[in-house]
Amino acid sequence: MIAVAFIGCATPAPLVRLNPKAAEIIWVAGRASVRKENGGVRVATAFEHQDGPLLCLRLEVENGTEARLEVDPKNVTFTKCGDETVASCAPSQFVIDPEQALADLDVAQSRGMAQAANTQALLGTLVLLNAVGDLSSAAHGHPSSGLNTMAAADLMENGAATSNNTLATIAWRRQIWSNQALRRNTLDPGQGAAGLVYLPIDLRANYIWLHVRVAESLFQFRFEQVVTQTALPATGAQARRF
Repeated sequence: MIAVAFIGCATPAPLVRLNPKAAEIIWVAGRASVRKENGGVRVATAFEHQDGPLLCLRLEVENGTEARLEVDPKNVTFTKCGDETVASCAPSQFVIDPEQALADLDVAQSRGMAQAANTQALLGTLVLLNAVGDLSSAAHGHPSSGLNTMAAADLMENGAATSNNTLATIAWRRQIWSNQALRRNTLDPGQGAAGLVYLPIDLRANYIWLHVRVAESLFQFRFEQVVTQTALPATGAQARRF
């Protein structure tokens, strides 16, 4: 604790949210939402929340045409701008692909399970070796307190707990990308699809444009990025230092 005090103070990450900039804003369950329609296709979006280093927006598409349409996050892009001029905007980027995110989580899960098995096997061997060593010492007239065996057993238990927490986090993230993210959908006439799209945070941006292409129509939504810096309340020695 003393070392941490001398190293420095960890600061909370800033809070980032997106406020839609449109002539007509509709509030839905506390969310400022905007919607557009073109050729029978209706698209609505709203800022959902900040997810660590990512921004999450809810996107809804409804097929009001007589043809079958396809909704695909690969047809959703965003543009970061410094101000309201086109010259301040960076090249457009794709939102995060949920299928790639799921594939990455599968790889992380596989590696995590293998690492956990290898760690437990190694620590289990150390428990046996230390236990045999303790018994051998006692047999030769050198009683052992068994601290080495207990330490190895503790490491084994802590390693298992850490691995379980890591795998649980991966499973939780996988559930989000599987069930909440917007994924590829085929919409028959009258059908709709909804889900979350994710994009990385760039604190230098002041405006974010979201571009949604459905069939031959392009829907564009402008958001103002608001960044709020947060800080821990200073108390005691921290207050005197900082």
